[in-house]
Amino acid sequence: HAEQKFRYSRPIVAGDELVVTTTIESIRTMAGNDMIVTRGDIATVDGEHVVTTTSLLVSRGPEDEAS
Repeated sequence: HAEQKFRYSRPIVAGDELVVTTTIESIRTMAGNDMIVTRGDIATVDGEHVVTTTSLLVSRGPEDEAS
């Protein structure tokens, strides 16, 4: 986990029934590691936008084994 951002339209309140749609925005390799950007769009079951979250995840590349 490298970075995370939130953009709220309104607060989440007790009793909200929420649905999340997750999208992989991009995948790139940097210095032998995979950098994965995901976006989660969270809304009420009626379709009202509540928050969008963006995350940058780092998946480490294979480590070299000592000979």
